[in-house]
Amino acid sequence: MMNNLLRSTTPKLLSIHPSTSLSTIRCMATGTRGARGHGWLQKYRAGLGGRHLQGRWHYRNNEELNRVNDEVFAMNTKDGGDDDDSSKKNKNNNEAYLDISVGGEEARRVVIELAAAALPKTVQNFKLLCQEKKEDHGYESTKLYKIEKTVGLCLGDVVSNDGTGGRCHPSVGTDESPFAFEDEGFVVSHTGPGIVSMMSPGVHRNDSRFLITTTEAPQLDGRFVAFGRVKEGMDVVNDIATSIFTKRGRPTVDVRVVGCGVV
Repeated sequence: MMNNLLRSTTPKLLSIHPSTSLSTIRCMATGTRGARGHGWLQKYRAGLGGRHLQGRWHYRNNEELNRVNDEVFAMNTKDGGDDDDSSKKNKNNNEAYLDISVGGEEARRVVIELAAAALPKTVQNFKLLCQEKKEDHGYESTKLYKIEKTVGLCLGDVVSNDGTGGRCHPSVGTDESPFAFEDEGFVVSHTGPGIVSMMSPGVHRNDSRFLITTTEAPQLDGRFVAFGRVKEGMDVVNDIATSIFTKRGRPTVDVRVVGCGVV
């Protein structure tokens, strides 16, 4: 009787053996991903990872991306010409520093190498904010407002000091967009710790907020414009990221930029 019911209720386009029970019939929307054509099982057997690794960054080649990053930063010295003095001066102008104090203790310095040749506008904005001495106009006296344990340190809110506001330097902004500027390019990848990147508050918008990564962050590629990397003081960044207790990412200790500028 069950076999007759199957033959009468099943469409003719679907071929089912008479011995098949209702409990074994499966629709196209159910079952494994391999049954729906994704082929994760074949990739897993080939050593290409399981379902949880068949994502956007599984085939990421960090060695190649690091080589590209090195070439981008090497463009700074190429622009200086063959003259050694000119090259040295140009190299120094493409480095900035942040003196960070934790809980009012003695400040420790972080030196950042900037990709000025590849991203001149983004670097100019960062350098001007480092050199700005007016209150609520530059990075000096701003707080580290958030620590993302799996991403990095968030700094640079020159407006409200809590991550809710930001403003680019007035000389970088335009009449149409006085507080932000568009993305300049995604030539530097977030391949590991120490990458300095603008924090985009919206599509093609950058202000003063930035972050320093403490780990690889491929999810930021194509979203945040990375423009620098830590040259000296990565131990300072790691100490802050690992030793400070946070509540929902907010540090419970006052971490502040007490000094900054261009090397």
